[in-house]
Amino acid sequence: MAKAKNHRHITRTSHYDKEGHAVPSGYMVRFSRRGKHHQAYFSDSRYGSQKKALEAAIAHRDEMEPKFRLMTSVERANIQMSTNTSGTVGVRWSTKVMTKGEKTYTFEFAVAAWTGVGGRHTKTFSVEKYGKEQAWKLAVKARKNGIAELAKSLKS
Repeated sequence: MAKAKNHRHITRTSHYDKEGHAVPSGYMVRFSRRGKHHQAYFSDSRYGSQKKALEAAIAHRDEMEPKFRLMTSVERANIQMSTNTSGTVGVRWSTKVMTKGEKTYTFEFAVAAWTGVGGRHTKTFSVEKYGKEQAWKLAVKARKNGIAELAKSLKS
C-alpha cells in the first residue's frame, strides 16, 4: 500500500521483545539535508494513542523541515562522490574498442556528463583529435557550461 502524501519522512515503527511480545510502538520522523540529519521518535504510549502520536509526528516534521533547506540541483551536481577517480566532478576517461574484420581499433575520449535542462547530457572529446590534455580541458569546459545553463534556467 502506498504511503499517504502527508506522511513523507514518517515511518511507523513496531518492536517486539525476545518472547515476541509487542513493545510500545510509534512513529519515526527522519530526513537529511545538506549532510545534516534529523530524527525524532513519537511513541504511542507517550502520546496516548497511535493517532495522536502520528499527529505529533506530522506537526514536528512540518515545523522542522523548513529549517533544513534542500540542495539546489546545481549544488547537488557539484558534489564529488567518493568513487570519483578523476578529481573533477562529471568528467571521466572512456575507451571504446571496435573490431572490424581482423583489425581492432581503440579510441579514447574525455567524457563530460551532467543533468541539465531536458535531462541527462554527455559530450565526448577524442584524444586522437584533440590530444589528451586538450580533450580533458574541453570536457571540463563543456560540463561547466552545461551546469551554468542549468543554473540560468533555474533563475528564470
